[in-house]
Parts: sequence; C-alpha cells; structure tokens
Amino acid sequence: MNKTITHSIACAMLGAALFLSTAYAGTLRIVSPEEGQTVSALTDVQREFLSLPKAERTKWMSDAGHRKDLRGPRNGKPLPTILRWEDDAAAGGARRSYVVEVRRASDGLPVFLDTTSGNSIKVRNLEIARTWNWTVRAMEGGRIVDEVSGTFKTEDLAPRVIDAGTVPNVRDIGGRKGLDGRRIRQGLVFRTAGINSNARKIYYTMEELLANDTTGEVAARSEAIRAYEAKLKALRDSPGTVKPLDFPLSGEWTVFYPDTEVFKEKGDAAIKSLGDEIPVDFLGAVPKLIAADSTKTVTLGKPKDRRGPAVLMQCVESDADGWAVISCGADWYWSLRVGGEIIADYTSQGNAKPVSIDNYTLLIPVRKGRNLVVVTVESGAAGWTWLSRNAPPEPLSKAIEGALKAVASNKENFFRVEKGVEKGLSRVNDGNRHLLLDTMAIKTDIDLRSDGECWGMEGSPLGNTVEWVHVSSSAYAGMQEDWGREQFTKVFRVFLDKSKYPIAFHCIAGRDRTGAVAFIIEALLGVDEDEMRKDWEVTVFQDGDLNFRTDRLYEKLVAGFDRWPGETLRERVEAYVISLGFTKEDIAFLRDWLLEP
Repeated sequence: MNKTITHSIACAMLGAALFLSTAYAGTLRIVSPEEGQTVSALTDVQREFLSLPKAERTKWMSDAGHRKDLRGPRNGKPLPTILRWEDDAAAGGARRSYVVEVRRASDGLPVFLDTTSGNSIKVRNLEIARTWNWTVRAMEGGRIVDEVSGTFKTEDLAPRVIDAGTVPNVRDIGGRKGLDGRRIRQGLVFRTAGINSNARKIYYTMEELLANDTTGEVAARSEAIRAYEAKLKALRDSPGTVKPLDFPLSGEWTVFYPDTEVFKEKGDAAIKSLGDEIPVDFLGAVPKLIAADSTKTVTLGKPKDRRGPAVLMQCVESDADGWAVISCGADWYWSLRVGGEIIADYTSQGNAKPVSIDNYTLLIPVRKGRNLVVVTVESGAAGWTWLSRNAPPEPLSKAIEGALKAVASNKENFFRVEKGVEKGLSRVNDGNRHLLLDTMAIKTDIDLRSDGECWGMEGSPLGNTVEWVHVSSSAYAGMQEDWGREQFTKVFRVFLDKSKYPIAFHCIAGRDRTGAVAFIIEALLGVDEDEMRKDWEVTVFQDGDLNFRTDRLYEKLVAGFDRWPGETLRERVEAYVISLGFTKEDIAFLRDWLLEP
C-alpha cells in the first residue's frame, strides 16, 4: 500500500461512504482498462522476444540494436498499469480529488491505495496472471461524492519484472509454471542486482607514485612502456618495415603454483629477476610440466584459492632481434612478459568473453637468442586455462592494434597501487525503501558476492530488520567444483527455512552468480528448461552489455549437470542437490512451499 495515503485520509474514506451525495452520482466513469481487459508490464518488443524459440532469440541478441530495443522505456523498467477515468462534474468546474484502490480479486487483498487530483494514476509492480478489482472515489471536502469500480487482468507472461528504483534487475521468480502446471508462488523469492554497489578500491595517482618513487623504478617502468608504445605506433604508420620472425612458441609449459599471498607480495619482483632461465623453484613452488591439448589449451587443474596464481614459463630461441606475432586468451586474469618486459596485463579486468585463443593477437618484441616467456594466470570462477599459439602475420595491422590495446591496459593496470578501499554505497533510498521492506517485505538478503565486493559490510543495506546471509558463490560450471558445491549448500539451507521468506538473492549484476542459483531452484520446482534459459536472458531488459557472447558459459552451467543420474534435467539437478547432503524430503518441502496448489 502506498504510504502517500495518510492515516487521516484512510479514516475519512471509511466514514465518508455514509455521506455519499447522490447529487453527483453517475458523473464518474472508467475509461481504461476496459472491463476485463488484460494489461502487460512488458513492451511489445520484449513480448516478441519471449515468444521466439531459442535459436531466434540468440540471433536477436547478436544485434546491438535489438539489445537496445529490449531494454525498453526508462532503462528496462516494467511498464506501469495506467488507470484512467472521466468525471463530468469535474469537467463542469467541481473541485475534486480522487482516491484509487486496487485489490486482488482472488482474496480481496488491497495492494494499492493512493490519491490524485488528475484523471489517471500509475500502478506498478502488480503480480502477473491475476485478476484485479479497482475503485476510484471522487472526493469533495473530505467526503466521497461518487465512485465507480472495474476489473482488469495482468498478462500471464513471465517474468514479473519489478521497478525498484535504484536497485536494478529486480524480478520475482514466481509466476512461472512448475511441476504439474503449478505456478510458482509470487512474492516469496526475488532475484536482484546488488542492493548496494561494490566496495571500491582507491588507487594512487601516477603523480603520487612518482612523488614517492625513491628507487626510480616507477619512472623507469613508465619510460619503458612509453618507449614500447612509441615503437608500436611507428610500426603502425609503416607496417611494411616489419617482417615477423619465426617464434617457435610450443604448447609445452613449465608451470609453478606459488602460494597466493606470497605471490601477491613478491611475484612481480621475482618474475623480473628471472633473467633468461627457468628456475628450479619459484617462490617455494616446484615446477610441473604441462602440455596443451589439441585445441592449444593448457588446463591448469583446480585452483586452491580464488584468484590463485599459476605461473607458466617457456624459453624460446630466436635467430634475430625483431617482432613476433602470437594469439592468446586465458581464464581468467592474466599477464604476459617476454624477457622481463610486460607485454600485456589483464590482471584487473580479466579476459574477453568467451575465452578463446583468438581473444588477443599481439605483436611482441623478441631478442636474438633465448627469450623467457612468462605468463601469469589467476583463476576465475568457471575454469583455469591458458591458450596460445604462433599466429599468422596477416593482417599485421591486427597484431599491432592488439599490442597497442594491451599497452593501454598496461598503463591503467600496471601502475595501479592500492591506496585504500571505500565501502559500497547503498541503493536503498526514500524512493524504494517502502517497496523493498513493506510491499516486497524482504526478510532475508542472500548476498552472493565476494569478500572484496562486500568490504566493510556488517549487515544488509535494507537495515537490521533484514537478515544478511553472505555466501560468496560461484557460477556456471563452477557450481560443480568443490568450492561451488560448498557455497551452494549454504545458500540452499536458507531456502529450506520458512521463517526466512520473502528472500532476495543477488550478486552485483544479478546475472551470473544469481542466475546459477535461480537455475537450480527453478529446476527443482519443475520449470521448463527453455523458461529457465529465458530467466537468465531477460537480464538484458536492464543490462545493455549482456549478449550471447556469454552463451557458452550458460551452456556450461547446463552441461555441468550431465554427470548426475536422471533422464531429465530436473532429475539430474535433484541428484546434484541430494549429493550435497540434502534429502528428497527437503526437495519436497521446497515444492510444497513455493508451488501454488
């Protein structure tokens, strides 16, 4: 119920019906929605997209223009239901205000109450697939002088997207059909983006770094990167002067797995001191020889830690000084050095999506004789791999541009020295607090973000009446790894406690980690596989960066359950959940609680 209605107005409404003036009766009439009309909160473009088969939706999403259209009005917010009426008495000069009330027809539950001096009002965030009764009452001098009622329906089309103001990507997982055609109850489980923003790291400026550069190292590195960039720009202007050398980069690497904290503290200096030889040990780690497979992929195994490092080394002989071309990619954060010099540093933003050996084509400087190639790869959430090969020299311009982009990244990342951390700002404000706490009535905030993203947090941004459950989660194929399984176990326990509902769960964007949890819950409830995929896809309604480059990650999420027994995906997901230590009775509870009779 809208809090703009004061207690005095509500009381006046209850008593004023006794004094309904017949002098004005019949001057008020409904314009829209027409009696029994079905209204939608989705745009025509969004509805068309949801009607398409998977292949056609994928085709749509390859087009940036279509993705922009799908975001709809006001950055993807759902369309409001606009209630309109006419009043002959007001048109004749009577000064009136109007009280509008909306009730759910099935149980008479009031969901909206507000006043206006106009002839229309917007109602937002109604449940889908419902019939609604609404009444508009004309008021003069605190008395009801006329009233009229109508009925409308909301479209039976998921998702139920919710306009939560500054909290983006909010939608109810309820409304979709589950087992035996039973609909998931609405108003109990919400998936959202972050209810506050991520903590933000503060970095020293270049000026500050230079001012404290007592050893001259910062200035020397800055000059080295500047000189490398100048050479690349000269090559770009005169590409005919470059004849790429044969650089026999092999698929066999010597790999070290140093301790994560030791690597953070000493890794950079240790790599710079290597010279041209592979050491017998690196920061206390012993070497392991790993060869790439037929796809040129070096699979690094299971990381012990999040952002755990693998350091790959290889000595390559060159017949002359010059330039070589390689293509590479990694999962997930990586850097490349040749002869101690940084060539590419993507340890902050990570690799392009999806991971491919053609993500980056680089023109790299090499010296006559031995060149030590050192690659660092820090583990991501869905794997731990390195891909590389010698690349054909044509078109050379691609390699030069790739190298220049890497230099730009080096400038941004290589001198990023952390100065401090700022706690993420809350997205809860006077405009959405009532919706989140009273209308949605959230009791539990499941936060799937990492410790770093949640730095400084001690509870939910929604306040101390909401329980904050912080479980740093995995996503996609990572749900099958030991760490992902352990974290989902913690999350699922919350869903088995009625006292925790209504529940909101989220990461920061409300897509990847959130989507993986939603996938498992919806599978257990018997949602059709294509409907589950749509629930992941419709993040694009509010996130214009989402497109089907990430399709492979979603496919890995689905394929990850193939290892479990069962003829259907639902049965395989059940087997996965039971393997975590839960029982069939736990799954039956979830269905009885979240599915309508």
